Amino acid sequence: MQYFDIDKTIVLIFLTATLVIGIIAGKDLKNIREYAIANKSFGTPVLLITLLATMIGGGSTTGDVAQIFEDGIVYLLAMIGPIISALIMAYYIAPKFDGRFDGMISASDLIKYFYGVKAEKFSGIAGFIACTALLAMQLIALGHLAANILNINYTYGVLITSGLIIAYSTFGGIKSITVTAILQFAMLIIMIPIIANVATNQVGGLGKVFSGIGTEPHMQIINHPKFYEYLLLGLFFSLPFSLFFPSIIQRYLMAQNNKQVAHITYAYAVLQIAMVFMVTCIGLSTLKLYPDAEPRVLIPTLINDYLPPLIKGLAISGMIAVLMSTADSFLNSAGILIAHNVMSQKALKTELGKLNFMKLCTFTAGLLAMMIAMRNYNIISILTLSCSLILSIFGIPLFFGILGYRVLKSSFWLCSIYSIIASIVANSLNMGSAVPIFTAALGFLGYIIPLFILKQGLTKVPSNTATPKQESTIASERMIMMIAKHLPTPKNIYRYSKTKVENFGANHLMFGIFCCVNYIVPYFMWTHQKPLNYFVMLSLRLIAGLLCVGLLFKEYWPKRFKKYFPLYWHLTLMYCLPFVTTVMFIVMSADVEWLINLTLAIMLLAMLVDWTSFIIIFLSGVLLGYLFYGTVIGAPIPQVDFDTVYLSIYVCVFATLIGLLFARRKEIDTEEKLEVMRFFGGAMAHEVKTPLAAIDMCAQHIDMTLSRMITTLESGSSGNSVLKECSELKDLTLTLRKISSQGINTVGNLLMSLKSSVIAEDKNEYYLIDCIDHVLVEFGREFAKLENIDVNIPCNFKFYGSMHYMEQVFQNLFNNAYKYGGEAVNIKIWTEDNKLIFEDNGRGIPRQDLPYIFDRFYTKSKDGTGIGLAFCRMVMEDMEGDISCKSELNKYTRFTLEFPKLKNEELKEEEKSIFITAG
Repeated sequence: MQYFDIDKTIVLIFLTATLVIGIIAGKDLKNIREYAIANKSFGTPVLLITLLATMIGGGSTTGDVAQIFEDGIVYLLAMIGPIISALIMAYYIAPKFDGRFDGMISASDLIKYFYGVKAEKFSGIAGFIACTALLAMQLIALGHLAANILNINYTYGVLITSGLIIAYSTFGGIKSITVTAILQFAMLIIMIPIIANVATNQVGGLGKVFSGIGTEPHMQIINHPKFYEYLLLGLFFSLPFSLFFPSIIQRYLMAQNNKQVAHITYAYAVLQIAMVFMVTCIGLSTLKLYPDAEPRVLIPTLINDYLPPLIKGLAISGMIAVLMSTADSFLNSAGILIAHNVMSQKALKTELGKLNFMKLCTFTAGLLAMMIAMRNYNIISILTLSCSLILSIFGIPLFFGILGYRVLKSSFWLCSIYSIIASIVANSLNMGSAVPIFTAALGFLGYIIPLFILKQGLTKVPSNTATPKQESTIASERMIMMIAKHLPTPKNIYRYSKTKVENFGANHLMFGIFCCVNYIVPYFMWTHQKPLNYFVMLSLRLIAGLLCVGLLFKEYWPKRFKKYFPLYWHLTLMYCLPFVTTVMFIVMSADVEWLINLTLAIMLLAMLVDWTSFIIIFLSGVLLGYLFYGTVIGAPIPQVDFDTVYLSIYVCVFATLIGLLFARRKEIDTEEKLEVMRFFGGAMAHEVKTPLAAIDMCAQHIDMTLSRMITTLESGSSGNSVLKECSELKDLTLTLRKISSQGINTVGNLLMSLKSSVIAEDKNEYYLIDCIDHVLVEFGREFAKLENIDVNIPCNFKFYGSMHYMEQVFQNLFNNAYKYGGEAVNIKIWTEDNKLIFEDNGRGIPRQDLPYIFDRFYTKSKDGTGIGLAFCRMVMEDMEGDISCKSELNKYTRFTLEFPKLKNEELKEEEKSIFITAG
C-alpha cells in the first residue's frame, strides 16, 4: 500500500501556498477601491501577468484542446480571432483609456458614464450573470481535473477548489488575486510547454503531429464541413469589442496610464500566439495517442500516462493554476458588479461597511457558481452564451463610447434587446458557433438604428459647434487623409524613410565595409562547389556589392542626390539582406548554410533599423525575392520536408525576437534622448523667460531713471532728487543681481538634470538646522510668510553634501507648497532620527501621479517644467540618501528626506534638542 504520494503532496503544497499568499496579500484593505483595483498600485509586469492569468483559462486550454481533438486544425480559425482582437484593442482602444475613467472600478461604471444609471444597473446584472457562468466553467474544468488525475470525486474536486478560490478572493479582493496570479502564472508558463513537448515527442515529433495536412479529415481547413462555422466564430472573436469582458476592463482600470494598457495588451497578443501553437500540438497529439478518448479529459489523461512522478505533480499544479487564475478574476468582477453597480449602498455609511458588503456579494457569487458547476454543463456552450451576453451589454456600447463616438441611451437599450433576442433565437435554432456572430450583427444593427433615425450617424463627439452633417464630412475627410498618408506612394515612402533616418540614424559606413568584405570573402558564407544558377547568384552579389560601395562614397554624392540618401539606405538594406538571402535560400534548397545566413541577415537588419522599418523591409524583401525567383529564374520551388520548414520558421522567429529584443534598446535610447531634448528645450524656454522678462522691466526702469537724472542735472535742479534717483538705481542693481542669480541657478539645475549628476564644489559636513535656517531667512525676506511655518528639529544631525544644493531642495519644496496650496497653506517641518519630514496641508497629489513626480520633466501643470522634484531626488541620491512622498487629495502632502548617517558623528548635548518655531 502506498502511503505517500509525491504528486498529491506537491498539489497540496501549491494549493496551500496559494491560499496563504492570497490571505497575506489581502490584509489591511481600507475601502472598495483597494478591493477592486488596488489603487492603481501595480506596475506593468504585474499587470501583464494578471491579464494573462485572466485570459488563459479553461476555455483557452482544456476547451480548445477538446475542439481541436474533435474537429481538427480548422478550429484554428476561431483561435486566431482573439489575437487579432487584442492587436486592434491595443492600437485603437487602449490609448482612449484616459482621464475620463479616473475613479472608476468596474465595467458598469463606464456604462454609467456613457448611458446613465439605469444602463449601469442593467449591465451590472448582466455582467454578474456572465461572470458567474464563466466562473462555473472554470470550476467544471477543475472538477474534471481533480477527478481524472487526483482520483477525487468530481463533486469533492469542485468543492475543494471552489472553496479555496472563494476564500482568498473574498478576503483580499484584487490584491490577493494579483499576487496569487504571479505564482499561478509561474506554474502555467512552465508546465504547459512541458505538456505540449511530451505529447509531441510521444507521437514522434512535429512532423508526425502535422502529417497529413490537406488529406486527413482532421487536417482539412477549407474542405472541412465546419469551415464556415469556425470562420464565423473567428470573425466574431476578431471583433474589436469581443474582449470587453468585465474582468479585462477591470485590469485596464488598474493601469496607471493608457500606455500601460497598450503595452500589456500587445504582450498578451504575442504570448497568445505561442499558446495557440502549444494547444494545437496537444490537441493533434492526443488525437493520435487517444483516438477514442473523452475530449474533456485529454490533458489529465496525458499527464497521468506520460509524465514521471514529481513532474506529474508540477504539471497538475500548473493545470490547476490555469483554471484558478481565471476563476478568481471572474469571481472578483461578479462581486464588484452586483455590490457596487446593482445593489444600493445608501444605508452603508462607512467605507468599511461598503467593503464588507462587497465581500459578502463576492462570497455569494462564488457559492452560486459552485452550485452551477455541480451540474457539469458543457464548457464551450457556457463560453458561447456568456460571450454573447457580454458582447451585447458591454462590448458594442463601450466600443463606440470609448472611441469618442456619439452615444444615445436608446442605442444601448436597443442593442441589448436585439442581442438578447438574437441569442435566444439562435440557440433555439441550434445555430451552433454562428450564435455569437448572429448576436453581434443584430446587436450592432440595434445600436445604430437610433443614431440614423435621429440623422446623427456614427460621428465623433464634436469639439465645436459644427452640425452633424459637417462633422460627418470632416470625419470622412480625415479618414481619406489618413488613408492617403499611409498609401505607399513615392512621396510617402520618401517622407517615411527620411523621418526614420533622422530619428534613428544610418550606420552606412560600417554596413558598407562589412558587406563589401563579405561579398568578396564572400557574403556571410559560401560553398566551394559551383551552385546551380551560378550566373544569377553572381549577378545578385555584384549588384549588392555596388550598392554598398555607393554607401561608402555617400559624402561624395552630388548635393542634389544627397537628400535621397535615406531612401537609398533602406533600399540597399532590403536588397542586400532579405531579398538576396531569400533568393539564395530558395536556390540552395534551404541548405543549412543559407539557413544560418538567413538568421544572421535577420539579426543584422534588426540591429540597423527601428522595429517598424524592420518589419516593412524584411517582408518586402522576402516577397520580392520569392517573386524574383518565380519570374526570373523560373525554376519550380524546391520541395522540402516538414522538418526543414519547421526549422526555417523556428530560426526566423527567434532571430527576429533576438534582434528586436536586444536591438530595441538602441531605439528606446534614441527615443528617450529625443524626448529629453524636447522637454529640455521647453523647460529652458519656460524657466529663462521669467527672469529675462524681469530683467527687461528693470532695464526699462533704469533707462527711465537715468533719463530723469539727466533732465534734472541739465536743468540745474536740486541734487536731492539726483540722490533719490541714485538710490533707486542701487535698488534696481540689487534686484538685477538677484534675478540673474536665480536665472543662473535655474539654468544650472536644468543642465544638472540633463546630466543626471551632481557636481558641487562646496561639499562638506553641515548641520541640518543651519541649512534650514538660511532658507527660512531668505524665504521670509521674499515672501514674509513664516507665520504659517512650524519647524521642530529635536535631532539636529550632520549631513555630507552641498549646502548650496540642499538649500535649492528646500526652496523647491517651499515653492511647490505655496504654488499648489495657496497663501494660507500650513507647513510643518520635523526630524525623526536621520529623516527630515516636510508636510503641507495643501490640495495634495493624485495617487496615480505619485510614482512619477520625481521623474524628469513630469508635470501636470501648464506652468510647470517637471524639473524641481527631479532635482531634489538627484541631490538626495548623490548624498546616498533618498526622498519619498505620500499624499492624500485635499488633506496633505508629505515629503520624507532620508539622510545617510555619518560615521563617528558626535553631537553636543545642547545640539541634540533644538526647538525652533518660526512665526
